[in-house]
Amino acid sequence: MSARATSPLRVLVVEDEPLFAELLEACLSDLRYEVLGPASSAAAALALVRDGNARPDVALLDIYLGERSLDGIELARRLLAERPLPVIFLTSQADTASFERARQVCPAAYLVKPADPATIQRAIELAVSNFARASSAGPGTADGSLYATPGGAALLPGAIFLKEDGLLVKVVLHDIAWIEAEGKYCRVALSGGRVVQVRQPLRDIIQHLSSEYFVQIQRSYLINAEHIERIDPVRNMVQVAGNILPIGLMYRDHLLERLRLI
Repeated sequence: MSARATSPLRVLVVEDEPLFAELLEACLSDLRYEVLGPASSAAAALALVRDGNARPDVALLDIYLGERSLDGIELARRLLAERPLPVIFLTSQADTASFERARQVCPAAYLVKPADPATIQRAIELAVSNFARASSAGPGTADGSLYATPGGAALLPGAIFLKEDGLLVKVVLHDIAWIEAEGKYCRVALSGGRVVQVRQPLRDIIQHLSSEYFVQIQRSYLINAEHIERIDPVRNMVQVAGNILPIGLMYRDHLLERLRLI
């Protein structure tokens, strides 16, 4: 008998619409998966994951989880901080802005409702197998240009170590003003004016930075909100640590929504 037959994949389901949650649970059960939940909120999902008896193999998340709850993207960040696992978004949020935000947490798949059972099954199977293959390759990155331990177990959670001239240079997260992507490299600009070049794509660096402080303002720019000085919403420009940076149209509303405007 195969291991799959005796130990079905455990799928954490987070969905706030009761009817769809019930249909999704029935669909996954028919596919011979073990369903954890469904959880209707981020708080319920986190409590479920923190239960020692519930260790999901994959998370299947809706993005919009009600006005009083963290959304699915922020929930994904917190789940990944608890323990690395593949994340799949199954959502009605088909707009570009939601997709770009979701892409920051590097999901295994982004499915738009309604998705048929075969599509869901293929997404789950690929997510788990690709995750297992990546995990077997060992921690860290291919060139070791950015060092941090995944799963929330990193030393000095308020800092990262960047590789520069063969040395590992400690950078305090609060000192990062903005990051600019340049092909396979990124320029990390510090508040004192120093710039460190890192051989790491922006999407990978984002995983090590808290969304409470860092926000993407364009495909190539990530900024630390602590260093915002002025914003021009008409010309779509923001001044960060003395530098004028462009704001992409698809990112502007998300940036303004997260600020306290008086």
